Amino acid sequence: MGKTLTGMLLTALVLSVNPAWAEPQFDGQLALEHIVSQVSFGPREPNNPRAKQKTVSFIKQTLQPLADRITTQQFSYEGLPGTNLWASFDAVSKGSAQRIMLGAHWDTRPQAEKDRNPALRNQPIAGANDGASGVAVLLELARVFAANPPPVTVDLVFFDLEDMGNINGLPYSIGASEFIAANPFYRPNAGIIVDMVCAKNLSIPREQYSQSLAGKIMDTVWAIAKQQNSRVFKDRAGIRIMDDHVPFLRAGIKVIDLIHYPFPDHWHSSADTVDKCSSDSLQQVGNVVQQFVATYKP
Repeated sequence: MGKTLTGMLLTALVLSVNPAWAEPQFDGQLALEHIVSQVSFGPREPNNPRAKQKTVSFIKQTLQPLADRITTQQFSYEGLPGTNLWASFDAVSKGSAQRIMLGAHWDTRPQAEKDRNPALRNQPIAGANDGASGVAVLLELARVFAANPPPVTVDLVFFDLEDMGNINGLPYSIGASEFIAANPFYRPNAGIIVDMVCAKNLSIPREQYSQSLAGKIMDTVWAIAKQQNSRVFKDRAGIRIMDDHVPFLRAGIKVIDLIHYPFPDHWHSSADTVDKCSSDSLQQVGNVVQQFVATYKP
């Protein structure tokens, strides 16, 4: 279900009383609270189906009163069950044909192979940064888009099974690849993947698959970051990183990756916990992505 009639009427009433609500702003503290909620369910990995189901329910329940449409995609890859979620926010102008995809993976890695303690390297990670932070940014943007419909249609896509790469010979970005295979006619004009964006020392350089194959989008995003005096966006070359943008780029869809690099010390370790997260880092990323959507021109 999408927005209810009661919800829309209530929004209209609030706007009539306080027009300032017509332009809600991204709130990094609210995004941080979404991270806390996700981590409370436990590791969101294949060996913990209860935590995965709680997370799917949490994302859907958060989006349900906000989005115009929500679609669930169930899939299976080499015996692993997966769930992608797709929430759409229609453009304020019904005549707009432009479409933007914002994506994040909601699963967590089932092994902490980078942990300093060898005894913990076969244990799953909490995934506050690696998984929950990207989801948190998208969920907070959903609140913004519901209160102030974007000028273009926006799809928020939450991918499962991104972080199984190099485990038992599995690839990264399984859910994104399955999403593309299940939706061969889906062709957004632009897209942004948000991954690992809550660290206190957040550093987002120009990821090189993105720069090579979707350079115009990268340039636009970095121009916005410069205009906003964002400290976390670094105007320097990063490296090529395998993430959920790559399957889209392979399909000819221009999608870029906003990701922390060099990877933080807590990457793929038991230290990837909420205390490493910063609402200010989330705020800076959310502000840039919100303005990208609000001012998008192909």
